[in-house]
Parts: sequence; structure tokens; C-alpha cells
Amino acid sequence: MKGSELANYRFSKVGETLNRLQLESERVQMMQVAISEYDKLPDMINQFVEKVKEIGPNPFKGF
Repeated sequence: MKGSELANYRFSKVGETLNRLQLESERVQMMQVAISEYDKLPDMINQFVEKVKEIGPNPFKGF
């Protein structure tokens, strides 16, 4: 439980840093999956990929 709390706190700092760098914090996401829910992992990854595709390329990368 303590590890999850620490991970959530650190992840919030990642989002703040990305926003300060003018990068979309939505490009990173933290998910917790129990070992018994391994079958849900491919769908979770696919949903995240679709979300990043909707956001599009980073306008500061010059693509």
C-alpha cells in the first residue's frame, strides 16, 4: 500500500514537470493491475495508444 501511495505522489510530479515543459501530461498514465487481472492489460494498453493518437504528435518536435 505504501508503495502505491509513493508511486502516485511521484507520478503527480511527472505530470507537473511535463506541463511546465509545455508537453501534454495526458501522454503518460499510471495504471495498477493486479496479477489476477493480467488479461485486461492488452485492452488497457490499446486504449492508451488510442488516447495518444487522439492527442497527436508533439507540436514542439517539428513533425
